[in-house]
Amino acid sequence: MSALPSRRALTLGAALIGAAALLTPLGIASLRHASEERVDAPAAAAPAPPGAATALADGGDGPLDGDAGAPAPAGGAAALLDGGWDAGGAPFELPAWSASSRAATYGGLSADACDREMKRRGIPHAPARGAPLVDRPIRITGALHGVTFRGDGVAKPRSASPFDIADCRLVLALDDLAAFLTTRGIAEVVHFSMHRPGPAGAVAPAKAPAKPPAGKKTPKAVGKAAKPGERAPKKPAAAPGRPNQHALGLAIDVAAFVKADGTRLDVKADWLGAIGAPPCGPGSEPKAPSPHALELREILCSISTSGLFNVVLTPNANEAHADHFHFDIKRDARYFLLE
Repeated sequence: MSALPSRRALTLGAALIGAAALLTPLGIASLRHASEERVDAPAAAAPAPPGAATALADGGDGPLDGDAGAPAPAGGAAALLDGGWDAGGAPFELPAWSASSRAATYGGLSADACDREMKRRGIPHAPARGAPLVDRPIRITGALHGVTFRGDGVAKPRSASPFDIADCRLVLALDDLAAFLTTRGIAEVVHFSMHRPGPAGAVAPAKAPAKPPAGKKTPKAVGKAAKPGERAPKKPAAAPGRPNQHALGLAIDVAAFVKADGTRLDVKADWLGAIGAPPCGPGSEPKAPSPHALELREILCSISTSGLFNVVLTPNANEAHADHFHFDIKRDARYFLLE
């Protein structure tokens, strides 16, 4: 048999080679088209709850000292924060502490600068008395961005109750909070207290020690032994108690948010969490995913991520917070906490 291929075999081979040459570009084009479809098609995402905001609105005409707030993620105020119970596998992350955060900016204000900012924003307020540990005590005398802060229980609105007093720095934060809550249809914030009297003997955080007047000697150490015939030195007084943020007027315990249509988002009734569980992100699912429970989480996680408060506590923290959210500013803190 001849080693050379027959005419028929050559013809068949040429046909196969031609077919392959034709199919190859078609296959590449098909793969390219499929790839383009994967890129262009929007990824399937969990349904976004309506109206969740990514950042708090600025109080007044704008934040202090430039952009004092945490940078808003892409998508604007209508985008959903990565932090709700249905945030998928993405871990919830608190904002990194920054000197330009809202909490740090407001906490670092002097009393006079705080007063000027309240006046610039037109915040309705009046000076208050009866809170000796509060640096600049005031009462909120009207709605903030259409949101009323109403005391319940020990706190009574527009009364002489000390529980309605707040430091002006907290009021600036509440003004920002109100601007955000307005976008969610909230018309009223019901709180148990802002200021609460400190423990007996508590004193305000120490300021820089004043220098003794010229020519006046500083007192001798009390621990020095007395000479014969002299009175024994007095023992040093016990260290004063450390006041909490309520005693300083820098905290608020929120019991409920009430919408303009009368709907009440009640922390005790609607949070439906569990002690020790994360308040936001994976694992924060409410015991029953009611609309009120989901909306409370969306609001709470948005507030926490904004960097407006140093500390945010929920009923997941412990039994003492079973019926309220605790928000506070710590003037000397360099962290954010969510429990």
